[in-house]
Amino acid sequence: MVFVVDLCLQFFLMYPQKTNYGYELESRHIEIVKNYVKTWFVIDVLSVIPYDLISLMSTSEELSNLKMVKTIRLMRLLKLVRVLKSSRVFRRFEVRMSITYGTLALIKFFVILMVITHWLANLWALTLVLVDESDGVPRWVDGFAEQEVNVEHKTKDTPWKLYLTCMYFTSYTITSVGYGDIGPVNTV
Repeated sequence: MVFVVDLCLQFFLMYPQKTNYGYELESRHIEIVKNYVKTWFVIDVLSVIPYDLISLMSTSEELSNLKMVKTIRLMRLLKLVRVLKSSRVFRRFEVRMSITYGTLALIKFFVILMVITHWLANLWALTLVLVDESDGVPRWVDGFAEQEVNVEHKTKDTPWKLYLTCMYFTSYTITSVGYGDIGPVNTV
């Protein structure tokens, strides 16, 4: 939904245009539309299409073909291309606001750090799905059972507690602080 809103807004956002005297923002609506259609419009439209829903709704034999499934997965990757547009946002902040390069670099660093922490936290939580509780293999979340005896909502049963615990673990692991209160379990 956010991508659809962004797609619509791009038809109205001014863009910098090079002139003999430097850069100026293009404010004519027809020129903004032409520029957007020539640059990012095709990628934006392709990334907004819900390929997962299309594949679920289609019951034809052709869709079950492996090549089609791979193509649909490839089309979903177009959404990642939109991340490239974020560099334009940072450039606009730098030009428009009186933010120094050092401050902007620090903001970029923390944004990237939070994104990587989020991805790794989700991967850390995925390890709980890969090893089932009934397998008898110790998991990192099982160490909380002793600490949460009188707690009504256990960490392993509550998604937001599990996410916060994973964020905590990955953030202190990335920043190399490493308190040692949560860690992987080795059975060897």
